[in-house]
Amino acid sequence: MLGLAIHTSSPELGLMLQSIDGASEPVKRHQVWGLGRAVSSHLHEKMIEFIAPHSWQDLGFIAVAAGPGGFTGTRIGVVAARTLAQQLDLPLFGVSSLAAIAFPYAHLSKDIAVSMAAKREAVFGAVYRPVEGDLSAVCFDEVVPAADWEEIVNQWEHPTEVVSVPARAGLGETVQGVMGIAIARYRKGDRPDWSSVMPFYGQHPVHR
Repeated sequence: MLGLAIHTSSPELGLMLQSIDGASEPVKRHQVWGLGRAVSSHLHEKMIEFIAPHSWQDLGFIAVAAGPGGFTGTRIGVVAARTLAQQLDLPLFGVSSLAAIAFPYAHLSKDIAVSMAAKREAVFGAVYRPVEGDLSAVCFDEVVPAADWEEIVNQWEHPTEVVSVPARAGLGETVQGVMGIAIARYRKGDRPDWSSVMPFYGQHPVHR
């Protein structure tokens, strides 16, 4: 069986396919496309091409970056993932885009403070703690003024035990973090229903 991870919360589309059982020829691959606003018209086509020669019936779960991120891209990815999971009767893991950024740093065994630029001189920020191959939120995803976020990190309870990770442009590669977190949770026995996953925008695009 395979897991499929989808990341559309930035102008890049990231897809990843990975074996979730003891396959004789394990699969682990990902790809990124700079589709920008064209992701809505190409997502389904890219997914079909990417999973080949496998089929939808080979999937054991789906995972998706649930935001924060671009409003349209995040919505498109989550809606597509929810639809597939419902139709295929598969578990759906909604993974924070910030957690996906943090995941490669989990081996440091430190708290991971992730920030990503938001509108109106603010940032999306969260702090995660590595726990048994997964990440646990110590400070949940929220929008804060950039200066306040810097102060939060500088005044962390144990300053030497936190690593600050600012998001870089183009998050498609972090689909690997989406998959890594989903794999860890799947192996722990989590089987979330598709209806439990909702997009997190953080800021409404027309909010003032």
